[in-house]
Amino acid sequence: MNMNSVSVHTFNKTSIAKQGQLLLAGIVMSSLLTACGGSSGPSAEELAAQAALAAQVAANKAAADAATAAALVQAAADKAAADAKAEEERQAALTAARKETQDSVKQVETDTKAAQAASSIAGYALLQAKQQGAAYPEVAEALAETQAFADQAKQAVEQALAQKALATAAATNAETALSLADVTAFAEQAKNAALSTKEARVAAEKARDATQKAAAEVSAGVKLAEAARRYAKLDASGNELPLNATSWSCLKDKQTGLVWETKTDDGSFRDKDWRYRHMHNYGGYGNTVDTKGQVLCRGLDTCDAYSYMNAVNGAGLCGRNSWRIPLKSELGSIAQINGGGTPPHINQEVFPDIVYKPYVAAYCAMNTNTGADAEHNYQGVDYGLPLLNGTQTKENLENSILIPLRYYGEIKDGLVDNPGNASNWICYTRMVSSR
Repeated sequence: MNMNSVSVHTFNKTSIAKQGQLLLAGIVMSSLLTACGGSSGPSAEELAAQAALAAQVAANKAAADAATAAALVQAAADKAAADAKAEEERQAALTAARKETQDSVKQVETDTKAAQAASSIAGYALLQAKQQGAAYPEVAEALAETQAFADQAKQAVEQALAQKALATAAATNAETALSLADVTAFAEQAKNAALSTKEARVAAEKARDATQKAAAEVSAGVKLAEAARRYAKLDASGNELPLNATSWSCLKDKQTGLVWETKTDDGSFRDKDWRYRHMHNYGGYGNTVDTKGQVLCRGLDTCDAYSYMNAVNGAGLCGRNSWRIPLKSELGSIAQINGGGTPPHINQEVFPDIVYKPYVAAYCAMNTNTGADAEHNYQGVDYGLPLLNGTQTKENLENSILIPLRYYGEIKDGLVDNPGNASNWICYTRMVSSR
């Protein structure tokens, strides 16, 4: 606050002079009267000196009184200015403390929303895990962990909401309080609430991540449990292995009795990455390189599905020599509908060798086991395709992944004229045995 300057008027010098003159005149008159009376007393010089001294004393006193008065006025002005400045500083401090309180409330609201979002994600992951694992006691432990982590996220949100209430109350009180000490105390309460809310948000996010991880373990456990109930792993001689075996040669489907070939990843003739011309075109194709110059397969003279089938039988894989190219319905029998209908539609826990390249990788299929139509077939199965219209039924699944192989090929066709299609059908193979 600005103060107008204060002017202090000193004692009027003219007035002092007049008073001194009157005093001196009085002394002189008194001296004359005494002299006329004939009485003895101080001389005229002495009286004059006394008069001058008295005048000086009076002048000094008047000046001192004036200085004292001026000092008092200045002190009052200084105090008023100091009080105004102190009030200005107090108001500024009140404003700053209230703003700090509001800033803390905003931070509390932000962290509370983040904690609530994290808890919602954790809750959704828990719901999915419960739906997946309800019928599988094998995943009970992982499901319990998922529940515990989701509960931690909820508890963190409750903590955040409690701190939000404290911060909001502190802000309300800070707006109405007049004492700087009180407002500062409320600001500190809001600040502490903001720190606690931040801790709650961090806890909720950690719980969210842990919930999602535990839910993923439930999902993996369900797939493993499903595989354990349906499939049996076989060694190269056809003997059953424990389900947790990390290497196996064949897989037996307990539901259908079919035994499926398991691919290798070692570059041998049964490597999962090799491709083959479809069976009806094996004649007249001596090259084993596609139109991009990439090798189709190794270990065979001719890369066609029939030649591969004969090689697998000759090797006596898993003690069997009845290996054949599967029917399209048999390839469909091992397809599955995943959560949300997302591909690939096959259990990768037991079919980890699946080539998952949507619209590129298809497996050779046959219409029938015998007859002319068995060989002359142009269809395959692509486990990476989405469900038609999103309909999650077994019939729709098999129809969704069944495709015409004319769209999957990079082998020049010199025998058949296909306008607009300069390449012929190729596919991946997965042999099956029904004995």
